[in-house]
Amino acid sequence: MERVKVNPIIPGFAPDPSVVYVDGTYFLVNSSFHMFPGLPVYASRDLKEWKHIGMPFLPLHPSPSPVSRLHLQPGNALNRTGLMSFQHSTTKLVGPDEDGVKIAAQGGLMAPSIRYHKGTFYIVCTNIDHKDLLPGDTGCQNFILSTTNIWADEWSDPIFYDFYGIDTSLFWDDDDRAYLIGARSPAPASQIWQFEIDVKTGKDLSERKLLWEGVTKVYPEGPHMYKRDGWYYLLIAEGGCFADHHVIMARSRDIWGPYEVNPANPVLPKADPTGFIQYTGHGDLFQHPSGQWYFACLGVRKNNGHFIMGRESVLTTASWKEGEFPVIDAVQVDVPLPTHQSLCSSNFPIARKPGGPDVAYLQIRDPVPENYEHDASNVTLTSSAADLNQDDEPVTFIGKRQRSLHGTSSATLEALDSSGMKESRLKTGLCYYKDEHRYARVFLDVDSENVVFEIVNKARSIERTLSRNIGVLANDNRIVFGIDYTELDLVFWYSLGEDGARQEMSATDSLDMTGHDFVGPVIGVFATSNNKVRVKYLDITVV
Repeated sequence: MERVKVNPIIPGFAPDPSVVYVDGTYFLVNSSFHMFPGLPVYASRDLKEWKHIGMPFLPLHPSPSPVSRLHLQPGNALNRTGLMSFQHSTTKLVGPDEDGVKIAAQGGLMAPSIRYHKGTFYIVCTNIDHKDLLPGDTGCQNFILSTTNIWADEWSDPIFYDFYGIDTSLFWDDDDRAYLIGARSPAPASQIWQFEIDVKTGKDLSERKLLWEGVTKVYPEGPHMYKRDGWYYLLIAEGGCFADHHVIMARSRDIWGPYEVNPANPVLPKADPTGFIQYTGHGDLFQHPSGQWYFACLGVRKNNGHFIMGRESVLTTASWKEGEFPVIDAVQVDVPLPTHQSLCSSNFPIARKPGGPDVAYLQIRDPVPENYEHDASNVTLTSSAADLNQDDEPVTFIGKRQRSLHGTSSATLEALDSSGMKESRLKTGLCYYKDEHRYARVFLDVDSENVVFEIVNKARSIERTLSRNIGVLANDNRIVFGIDYTELDLVFWYSLGEDGARQEMSATDSLDMTGHDFVGPVIGVFATSNNKVRVKYLDITVV
């Protein structure tokens, strides 16, 4: 074992990790909330290097549902439009928190769990729908996805089942009976419930039973069941997603309980508030072939109040002695890892064809497939009537998760004949996006012939705009839009033409885009107008 600096193992927008080990490979899935495609799947053979997997652009077996064959987006378990709607997977601003900032609670795909049983991978997850809800209520659309070939994006259509709750997980007992464990709503006084389920149909095979209310009874969530030494171990997160987040366990000789509480709880205490990695919790235990146990969970990298990347996937070790409860080590940047393991980048059965969408591309909620054309690293957009601040209509936006704390993202807008677009109200450019309430962008406003910087964060009551007139655009004049970023700062800029000088529009404290939320930044290009306008972007680069 050697200590290796690996955390976060999945940087950027990568909360709520669940992990399964199959035939020498670890597979990890994350929440994706209001972004499409949903539920990214990563693989690793050494716990150090992780690859966003998928085999795009290869022929698929016919799907049982015609709608399922539309607009395949590789590398994600929920990868086809038309399977479910995210139109109402909007963001609610609640609070404020202890710092006087509202909490941004995103809807969409929350807290998946991945498991493997007899040749088939299963993911269970919840789509949070905020339509027409009573105060404090949550719309919970629960479903099961499955595949026998996790490398090929051949995930099933969702099998929906009725459960009023979130954070579901599957467990198979030695007799092959499958059990569904979840956090039954409403929060914060949610409860951990269980029932036997037919994973092929989603039908109940037993009565539903309350297993545990946790210790503090404040947001008991994220349950997973493990069987070891004749005991059923129930692991949950508690305390909410932020400073009080921690992990506790209970166990029973009978899967239905009663469950005795671990006297040494929490097995993972809340993180040191002075540490670099904080808010740790909501995770999954798994074992290396050497016998070493690991725990993957969410965490944030926090520096003087700044945690711009949001909730990321981090890893730590655990010890689990026979007949006892496990003990999970505090999360550090470096983690003891086995040596002499094959690297993730080699020998993976992934084949990609040129052209088509990058495995990392994301869109907002329910995208319109016809509004996006891919050609290598270039993307042609057809503008939407809806802008980024709207949540009731499809928005033309495509981007990637920010993966590096320090870097530059940019995109080149192909030359426009702005004289032919007067009164189109076309706005197009590069955006640092979290949700409809929080984004910052630099863009061309064709009607005014201005380059505009705009930042909106309604959770912090921030709205600022700065414009600069650039005059009539020549037909051969491209515009490069860019964002430089560190932990502490965001700098938005543009340049005109192939060799134009860089023009800084605004330097912004990254705290303006930091806050208690469920997601991380996605950087991408957008186009909005009052009629359909096609714009082409070259060399979209996001790091």
